[in-house]
Amino acid sequence: MENERSISPPIKPYIKEPIKPFIPPRPPRPSRPVTYIPRVEKGVRDYCKLLGLAREPFSMAPEPDFFFQSKQHRECLNRLEISLRLNRGLHVVVGGIGTGKTAISRLLLDRFTDNSADYTFFLILNPTWRNNQEFLMHLKKMFDIRDESNLITDMMNQIEHFLIDYTTKYNKRIVMIIDEGQKMGPNQLEIIRSLLNFETNSMKLIQFSIFAQPEFLDTLKTMENFKDRITYMFNISNIDNEDTSGLIDHRLKIAGLPQERELFTENAKNLIYKYTKGFPRKIIVTCHNLLIEMLITGQSKVDADLVFKFTQQNNLVYE
Repeated sequence: MENERSISPPIKPYIKEPIKPFIPPRPPRPSRPVTYIPRVEKGVRDYCKLLGLAREPFSMAPEPDFFFQSKQHRECLNRLEISLRLNRGLHVVVGGIGTGKTAISRLLLDRFTDNSADYTFFLILNPTWRNNQEFLMHLKKMFDIRDESNLITDMMNQIEHFLIDYTTKYNKRIVMIIDEGQKMGPNQLEIIRSLLNFETNSMKLIQFSIFAQPEFLDTLKTMENFKDRITYMFNISNIDNEDTSGLIDHRLKIAGLPQERELFTENAKNLIYKYTKGFPRKIIVTCHNLLIEMLITGQSKVDADLVFKFTQQNNLVYE
């Protein structure tokens, strides 16, 4: 037995196991702090709901149904529509900033869109061309004229042929509405005057309605030939006290204010007119700010005292 070899158990081969990368434990996610939102701050953000309104009453967007047609706005719109339907050619509406020119142009579009399929409107919002070539190239793009020549004489001929074809083939009348018309120079107005010469025996092939600020009148003084072509011109001014009150009431009604509720007292409306001097845009901005102020101070309506304090805090002066 002593000579017998002891048999050892077999040795297992060493196999190196892959090292697992160390991944640190994810720290516990901190609980999100609960931020207390004061009721007034929440009410400012959701004031439509607090006031029982379905829509924002004093938005700056040019929504046609919110536009209040004052006496002069109604007259301007009606006369402008008649003149366009009679194919008179060139129309100019002049008014200061915030007097409602853009709103009138949108209402005009709505009237023709709803009732007149034989009119096609093109809208230019920012007529800032460096020269006549850029102006005509812009018109070519609007009319989808694909001729490659960009010489001024060629482009005028291209546009004339387009207007003739469009009028005769589709029996439609083309109206070009230009907003911010005071940005145009004498050269562009001369192009418009030339385009107005394009006509058949019975009608003009294109009409223009220009909406501009008062400085446009200074340009017209130097252009008698263009001025003589204007068949309808209207100067929009600020609205009176009665229409200021009507504007506020109209917007609140469209926004869904119940008839039995009052958000602006009559004395408050009088002070708003006194401060804004009847400029529609300024009325809208002021009323919006006053509603916010009403919610912050916890009042149920905008009264004369709130209007007075608000204007004093913002260094606004009545004249």
